[in-house]
Amino acid sequence: MQPTKDNRSLAIGLALGAALLLAFAAFSRTWVARPNGIGFGPMGCSKCNVAVARSVDAPEPSSTMSNSAFMDMLRATGADDRYTSSAFAPMGWATFGLCLLAALGLLGAAGIALGHKRPDLPIAPTTVALLATMLALITGCVFVATKPGGPGFVGVAMGFWAFGIGAVMGIAAAQMLAKINRPIDPDLLADAMNPEQY
Repeated sequence: MQPTKDNRSLAIGLALGAALLLAFAAFSRTWVARPNGIGFGPMGCSKCNVAVARSVDAPEPSSTMSNSAFMDMLRATGADDRYTSSAFAPMGWATFGLCLLAALGLLGAAGIALGHKRPDLPIAPTTVALLATMLALITGCVFVATKPGGPGFVGVAMGFWAFGIGAVMGIAAAQMLAKINRPIDPDLLADAMNPEQY
């Protein structure tokens, strides 16, 4: 049964929306944040080093830095090991890459659906998007769970919500587009009863 035009439009819209949200989340520095502007994202943190610099009477550096540099700075101040997870920075980079990979897969699948093509590819963009999104859900949750500081230091913010909504939309869009873009199955029984073959 051929997918209806409405399903195609909905799937393309979901894919484009999810790709936009995942790309925003990948570059956002507000996955976990405080009301005063200190925030962390997969690529690094903003204003966090200023707060630490003030606590140790160091000169104020630039307002952004990488997550690993921030963790090193916290450890240099004698922070408890419970609040400086070594998984935080690597999970951020993994989430960053997976979000972008999922967004690219969704954009590729939406482009194929827009062109009304059904190519027979070794690996479909929908498969890439689906796998990357599922893995990003794991790495993203570990990234947030291993955030620096004790309870209440930072809470989830806009970047994390954009990621969550984009991931759910991406999974739904990838499954819908997989059906729409699936190559036409060959008829294995065509000419099965051709008398010239016997």
